[in-house]
Amino acid sequence: MIVLLGMLPLLSVGQASWELEWLHQLAENRTAGKNQFYQVVSDANAPLTIGIPAGWLAVGLIKQDTRITQEGLRWMAAQVVNRVVTTTLKVVVNRSRPAVADPTLVALEDARKHSFPSGHTSSVFALATSISLDYPKWYIIAPAYLGASLMGYTRCYLGVHYPSDVVAGAVLGTACAWTTHQAQKWIRRSTKEKQKRNQLTYLYTVY
Repeated sequence: MIVLLGMLPLLSVGQASWELEWLHQLAENRTAGKNQFYQVVSDANAPLTIGIPAGWLAVGLIKQDTRITQEGLRWMAAQVVNRVVTTTLKVVVNRSRPAVADPTLVALEDARKHSFPSGHTSSVFALATSISLDYPKWYIIAPAYLGASLMGYTRCYLGVHYPSDVVAGAVLGTACAWTTHQAQKWIRRSTKEKQKRNQLTYLYTVY
């Protein structure tokens, strides 16, 4: 969050230069095939960031597996936290979308306001981080973050976000997932310690 707040003064400085220039370069090199591909990737955001945590939670409940159930809950909690923080920042910063700031840039999606940070990027990085923290294997981490990075690039290609929106979204999503993960570990550890204290108190009372 501190990093994102530190970026605020930069949003109005130079954003009309290199960021818009790069977005125009992407727009000039669009093709029908690439447009369709990146639109499919962008549209997959909600099914992935909502469906995977909910599906993993369902698997845990069906199998009565406590570990998987807790992971599913943790992944869903990270999405909720990320959504609240992202939405709040969007309203507070109130940065115009690239195609609004520069009408000559053609956006491939109807996005008119609240550009910073990128919600698609923050949510998918929150998911990638949540999964990676619970399954810290390179063959899981690499595809997770490559997919998340692709989502971020997609938002620039479609002309609906500045690169800085995407970078901020990646930082925010990662931070929300990490914080949620640490918070649940602290709550679980505190609960166990409380249970131990209660057991000791009971034993002292009985004996």
